Amino acid sequence: GGEEKKSMKRVMSHEDINTETVGEEDTLETRYFAKDQVEGEHRSLWHDLPLFESDPNTGKPTGALNFVCEIPKWTRKKFELATKEALNPIKQDEKKGQLRSFKKGDIYFNYGCFPRTWEDPDYSHPDVKVGGDNDPLDVCEIGLRQIPTGKVRPVKVLGILCMIDEGEADWKVVVIDREDPWAEKLK
Repeated sequence: GGEEKKSMKRVMSHEDINTETVGEEDTLETRYFAKDQVEGEHRSLWHDLPLFESDPNTGKPTGALNFVCEIPKWTRKKFELATKEALNPIKQDEKKGQLRSFKKGDIYFNYGCFPRTWEDPDYSHPDVKVGGDNDPLDVCEIGLRQIPTGKVRPVKVLGILCMIDEGEADWKVVVIDREDPWAEKLK
């Protein structure tokens, strides 16, 4: 017999991923790629990382979800997954050729998204009555520590709210890092 080919990629864990910066810092070309430390290749934080964390020994779900941090707390550069670029690196948003930042100061939580999620523009939630914004589901992590851009952390979901931005539903999931000292106390 010959060797069997794998039809699917190995399931990545948050511990397998490091961030590799490509391009000069603070330019329109700067990209933060997820690098799989096991296979040494770039991966998509949106498509290749599972939504649910699994125990690396048993493969069973832990109950936590994988949070991809785009914007670390106490910063203001408006980073986001490049949904239209190959492997979806994280880049700083731009408007009219200028890099965007929050104008009212630093944010007080880690901001990012959940992998393998998508806010469908063609689906209108009955309570909201507008379609999604065509991006991954937004996440606000309220733990005590700052999480770097591109870092993946297992989190516990605490709640959700919907904002309507320019006629599109923009859901925000509120979470806390599973290892945060407050995680067990918050429900």
